[in-house]
Amino acid sequence: MARYKDTIIRKDINSLRYLSTEDYPTFAKKDTDVLITGRYGVRMDNLANQYYGSPSFWWIIARANIELFEGGLSLKVGKEYRIPIDLDELGEEFITGGGSVGSVSSGGGFSGGSSGGGGGGY
Repeated sequence: MARYKDTIIRKDINSLRYLSTEDYPTFAKKDTDVLITGRYGVRMDNLANQYYGSPSFWWIIARANIELFEGGLSLKVGKEYRIPIDLDELGEEFITGGGSVGSVSSGGGFSGGSSGGGGGGY
């Protein structure tokens, strides 16, 4: 299949072949990060929609808070989370399962989506 043409093929300890998983970038702490405290009902996909213009970018928040991420989209109540806003240094296009959703632009934020907003009472 053409969509797998650039995917690395790996072998496990039993010599079974499998396609490698995506290698997501890391997000260093910056002064521009928005800090929020987790509350009941707050989810990473909803925050990604608010700050990046698409819920598909929930993984950016998960990756930035890897020490708190346990596989679910809900935030832990009372824990502090970082939402990276300045993503210019990555200079790459972000691609999700639905295709290219947006890219980091030199002017800040994502093309095709909002570049962020205030804390929104979180």
